[in-house]
Formats: sequence, structure tokens, C-alpha cells
Amino acid sequence: MAQPQIIIDDEFKYLLPPLDAETYAALEANLLQHGCRDALVLWDNILIDGHNRYEILSKHGLPFNTISKDFDSREEVLIWIVSTQVARRNLSPLHLSHYRGLHYKADKKMHGRPKKGEQVQKRYQSDTFSLPTATRLVERRTSV
Repeated sequence: MAQPQIIIDDEFKYLLPPLDAETYAALEANLLQHGCRDALVLWDNILIDGHNRYEILSKHGLPFNTISKDFDSREEVLIWIVSTQVARRNLSPLHLSHYRGLHYKADKKMHGRPKKGEQVQKRYQSDTFSLPTATRLVERRTSV
């Protein structure tokens, strides 16, 4: 099966700080030795997870798999990226604070926006979305 045409979105690619040279070299060595075990994640053919792996795999012509995720907006994608990457990386308190802010900002922008195919009336009947953004994020964080 042919690979989809992968689109690189600079906002998503540079959302997190780049890997340092040592970590990048270790990732490259691992991919060369073992191949790519984890699928790259796409949203409408836009790469949202696996930028470093994609760069290395493309450079060496190595095969990889992709999976697609469905999101209703760029804000939902941004929240998913931040949540996924923050859990993986050893970030400084300053970086963590920055990403919490990005998450808050994206969530706030989505607040009240109906999902694809959802009726507007139904959206506003939801108890979850009647809460302020900060309260919803704190509840989501403590329930995990």
C-alpha cells in the first residue's frame, strides 16, 4: 500500500523544543538498527506525531507505518499534541507552564464550538461545557 502524501505543518512541527544532538543521534541509531516500531500519526495527512522519526526515516529511505486520527479542529490537534508530547519528554517547569498555557488557550478557543455534525442546541446542554475552561482542565487533569 502506498504511503499517503505527508504534509508538514510548521506550527505543529515546532510546537515543542527540538531534540538535542545526542538524543537525535540516539533516535537515529535506534531507527537504523530496529526500524520504526511506532506508527507516525496523521490528521488529514498532516503529520502530528513523529516529526523527528519522519525526518530520519525519509533521510535513510526506511519504511514506516502511519495511522490517522480524527479531530474537529486545529485546537483539538494542538491539545492532543501537547498532551502526548508533554507526557513523553523531560521538560523544565518553564516549558511545562508554557504548554499548559497553550492547552488552555486552545481549549478556551474551542469552548462552545459544536463538533462536526453536532447540533448547536445539543452542545450547550452539556454540563461539561457549561464550566469555565480552567475548571474543566483542572478536573480533566485530576481525573487522569
